[in-house]
Amino acid sequence: MRTTALAALVGLMPLGAARADDVTSGLKPAEPVPVGKSLQKGDRTQIEYDKLMQWKALPSYSEPAWVTDLVTAGKLPPIKDRLPPVPLVVDTASVEGTGVYGGVLRHVSGARPQGWNWMAGNVMAWGGVEEIVDQCLVRVGPIWMLKGEKSEPLPQLAKSWEWSADGHALTMHLIEGAKWSDGQPFSADDVMFMWDDNISDPKVPAWGRPDAFGVGTTLEKVDDNTVRWHFKDAFPAATLYQMGYQKLCPGPAHILKPLHPKYNKDATYDSYINALKPEKTPWVSMGPWTVTDYKPDQIMVMRRNPYFYEVDEKGNQLPYLDEIQYKLSTWEDRTIQTVAGSADYANMEDPSIYLESLKQAQKPDFPNKIIWGARALDWKIDLNLSDVCGVNSDRDKAMRELNRNVDFRRIMTQVVDREALGQSLVRGPFITPYAGGMHQETDFGKPEMVVYYPYDIEGAKAALAKMGFKDTDGDGIVNWPAGGPLAGKNLDINLLYTTLYTTDQNIAQSLVTMFREAGVNLVLQPNSAEVLPVVQSCGWDWWLHRDDKTFQAPVLNLEQLAPVAWGAPYRHLGTSTTPQNLLPFEKDLLAIVAKVRTEPDPAKRSELFREYNKISTENIYSIGLIEVPGAIIVNKRFNNVPPGTPILSYAWGEEGSMRERFWVPTDLQGQVPELAPKTLPGIN
Repeated sequence: MRTTALAALVGLMPLGAARADDVTSGLKPAEPVPVGKSLQKGDRTQIEYDKLMQWKALPSYSEPAWVTDLVTAGKLPPIKDRLPPVPLVVDTASVEGTGVYGGVLRHVSGARPQGWNWMAGNVMAWGGVEEIVDQCLVRVGPIWMLKGEKSEPLPQLAKSWEWSADGHALTMHLIEGAKWSDGQPFSADDVMFMWDDNISDPKVPAWGRPDAFGVGTTLEKVDDNTVRWHFKDAFPAATLYQMGYQKLCPGPAHILKPLHPKYNKDATYDSYINALKPEKTPWVSMGPWTVTDYKPDQIMVMRRNPYFYEVDEKGNQLPYLDEIQYKLSTWEDRTIQTVAGSADYANMEDPSIYLESLKQAQKPDFPNKIIWGARALDWKIDLNLSDVCGVNSDRDKAMRELNRNVDFRRIMTQVVDREALGQSLVRGPFITPYAGGMHQETDFGKPEMVVYYPYDIEGAKAALAKMGFKDTDGDGIVNWPAGGPLAGKNLDINLLYTTLYTTDQNIAQSLVTMFREAGVNLVLQPNSAEVLPVVQSCGWDWWLHRDDKTFQAPVLNLEQLAPVAWGAPYRHLGTSTTPQNLLPFEKDLLAIVAKVRTEPDPAKRSELFREYNKISTENIYSIGLIEVPGAIIVNKRFNNVPPGTPILSYAWGEEGSMRERFWVPTDLQGQVPELAPKTLPGIN
């Protein structure tokens, strides 16, 4: 309630009748957010940057004997012709050492693949699938294990890079001689097709947009193995982190370019986006395995990529494991099956099953290791702050203006009893209240960066009444004030959430009760599929969801911290023709994000993030609810799982643990049979 225009729109009392400061003056003031004891135990792997990965030609290279048989039969080129002249040598000495070939890793996924055109925004089933199929310009997942002397993105498809003297250009040297899993060469053309015809094309729902890499950023091809970035800002060091997982991950241009409407007069954007159906296997990737079989709602099988460009220190082509299996079930079933021993790896992230999992772990025959991480998982409510996207009625307009009112957001956050909410999900030391913003259990987290408004239901009800929201019809729900288009109607707020996760459903039901006590009617808007398309359409009031990656490694997700581009953040979207109408504090957040982008010193970046977080939580950019730790559950038969692997840091644990290094002793490999033994993608 900052302007008389807002008061006229929604029917609130004009500022002359009640000053904005009067509205929240009776609420409990901010206080320190409760912090629980960390559940992390033991040491974590630490290794020098240049030791973990290095580009190096070795005297000779090896592969599984059955792959050599295919070479001998003339079905596959020799290994020296499949690897780049200078492959990427990956350390194994820091874990349990050189592995042996063979074995299976069994995953369970609760999602379903939409298709294999990941550059056009297709979901490929999550649960670690994307990290296998996608290979990006840089790699961020293993950063967590690097020693502090040099902790920055690692090479992947970009072999090396250097800045120009003035800092406005970044030249990237790509892998030379690398090949896609179908044997076709990888080159700068793949990168340029991704940038020019996917990321830069507003009709393609790519995971990244040009402005997310800095306004005015451009990319040029220098030669077949080199690309050069041009930035308006000097030395935007943080942009390098944006070139990793999901955002700058080229697809095979030799397959996709002929399907794009720019190059095919018979194609449409819809046909291009959906051209590569999940049943179209084997699919082509640069990853350690690639999808060779898919049965809807049953299973997805990945076999080793004979052209993968990584080797270990002894020249053994990675991966060690021949096969990855993904059973398609539910996310809850993923943990249940892993705990039971019928799956091998899971990120334990559903609080409702924590206690039972720990109980099972006490049994002597428990097949797994459980590695607890930081409280890096949080649930929050995003309020739709956009007044330009999806505003189709007087109600939409009034609801968005209400969401944009900081007094209203302050009142709503103090309706939530976070302690009770956490204990209703799982009793014990797992869950702590969450104020929103970044997590304290990070390398830059400090208590003073959080502004936390405590539970105060009586104060919240009184403050709502000061805003003019009173129960005028006696049904227990407050009504919109007189004078606006919704005058006399109940304050009904739609709450969007997914039914794919039990925790989300339980939280939604609890919130209905809490907000009703304040006279606010939450109308549940459950969605049984991926929620993101609904979010991107702006057809929602509030969105309950788990937010994990954004604030655990914010340098990777600058576009979700503030409106740096029209397509982000999700809580405040613009359109391709109309940018966001920024709230005053968002301008401050944008300025901080701009400084982060060009700050090369990690310590100074951390200070900026803390400054960001204080402003964000003080203005309730989101209504934080709870935060919880997660744990990796991995079968004990696997070697080379790095000690201390977090469930989530710069990426999910599946990528952070570097699965291409996993191996199973020969005498244990028979415990889990391969479904497609001695086969390679496209080769019988």
